[in-house]
Amino acid sequence: MRLFTALCLAALSIAAPALAAEDKATGLAVNLSDDFVIEPTPADANFTANFGIKSASGETASFEGEDYLCQVAYSPAPENADLSVEEINAMVRTQEWIDLAKNTMSVIFDFKEDTPFELAGFNGHEFVAMPKQPGAENVRLVLSMLETPKGRTAISCVADEEALDEMLPTFRTIRDGVTPPA
Repeated sequence: MRLFTALCLAALSIAAPALAAEDKATGLAVNLSDDFVIEPTPADANFTANFGIKSASGETASFEGEDYLCQVAYSPAPENADLSVEEINAMVRTQEWIDLAKNTMSVIFDFKEDTPFELAGFNGHEFVAMPKQPGAENVRLVLSMLETPKGRTAISCVADEEALDEMLPTFRTIRDGVTPPA
């Protein structure tokens, strides 16, 4: 009986409780294990709802002055309201959409990679980019973007070039914990 009790306690200690944050006005939510700290951050001109994600261990992003491993943001897109999920997913898979997303940000980033993904039934794209500003040659931005009938959700994470491969699983875990407003 002691062995059974010990095994149950061990199993409980392995399963990390989930921590969640939700912006009630938009429905943007982030649900992660207790390995992370989720903090609401102020809305800005481009995004209605924002969250910053930190490591619960206190590990910060790779760069001085960067408070978060990743940031999650949402912006309404009224032009999507009449589109079905299937239409939105088809749109996001087109080269035209990918090119528009890249072109919008090409003034400040050079894009290195583009990988499709699915989140909560919506297609998205993960872009790996390098800032064009001098002194940022070793910075890599991992930007995951998707669209829903309500709007656009972006998950942006930063790492230095050397740590990127090591950080990608963490960044994808954070991305997979996001529930976009639908």
